[in-house]
Amino acid sequence: MSDAQGVRQETGDRPYRQGLDKALLMSLARADRRRVAARTAVLAVVYAATATVALRPGVGWWGLLGSAFLGFVLAGFINAAHDCVHGTHLGSRRANRIAGAAWSTPILLNYTIYRHQHLVHHRYTGVEGDSEPAEHYATLRAYLYNLSGLPFWPGFPRRIVKTWRGDFPASVRTDDRRRDAKRDNWAIFAWLVAMAVLTVLFPFALLIAYWVPLALSLPASVFLSLPEHYGLWGVPEVSRNTRTVRSNGFVRYFMWNANYHAEHHHYPAVSSLNLHRLHRSMPVPHPIQEKSYLRFHAGLVGALRKGRQDYGRTARG
Repeated sequence: MSDAQGVRQETGDRPYRQGLDKALLMSLARADRRRVAARTAVLAVVYAATATVALRPGVGWWGLLGSAFLGFVLAGFINAAHDCVHGTHLGSRRANRIAGAAWSTPILLNYTIYRHQHLVHHRYTGVEGDSEPAEHYATLRAYLYNLSGLPFWPGFPRRIVKTWRGDFPASVRTDDRRRDAKRDNWAIFAWLVAMAVLTVLFPFALLIAYWVPLALSLPASVFLSLPEHYGLWGVPEVSRNTRTVRSNGFVRYFMWNANYHAEHHHYPAVSSLNLHRLHRSMPVPHPIQEKSYLRFHAGLVGALRKGRQDYGRTARG
């Protein structure tokens, strides 16, 4: 980020950062291992219970409904890994590194590459240099194609091969980062081998409990992440380039409060489990908010059907 951009961001975002009690902010930034462990345990139990019910005799292909829910659960894994990226999931750097890889591997995400690319995104959010390109759809067909999750699959094997060949993004520039990225690559490869072996032994069980949920987690991830910056590219201020979705407690729980994306960009050191409290404590409410994910996507689909490409460029909610 240039000096000029930094000045504009600080000036434009000042009303949203002033007035927040420093002691409160420090408490919100503190990792809470017990709460993280409790939520992780709940998610594991919910996943196992849902898979068990979906695989009961007599359920048959109705088990795909369970798979759809498991896909939703898997979509939250990247948000837990995201918490590790910012060092707010667990108490130490090493613990966050291990946990981040553990959350990322089942969804076929190289944690090290994701971590350093995401930190670039924070530095250059919405302006040149952002590691997350501007999201914009010219047609409803383009939106639906991206929402399907299909664009992920051609890129996944290419990234695996590139990492083994030593071809990394610019953010993964040190020997330590590249070594860790290759380790994550091997972890993903080992995971896929294990899943393949289990699939040979228990084909229907793995289809219902993992492969279909994995495939469905991609549309769920797009659905839940698209509102974050859609239509807000081109300005450096968080108050103008990031959107919060208020959503509901059920979604917030499974998504680790990722809906409070603007609050996270204002205060990236705050633990995800505390973002709801931060949202309620902000001295000035973030100006770009949406009531729900469904409302955002319904509005986007409606705009694209009418041939409008300007959806999301003004504050809503």
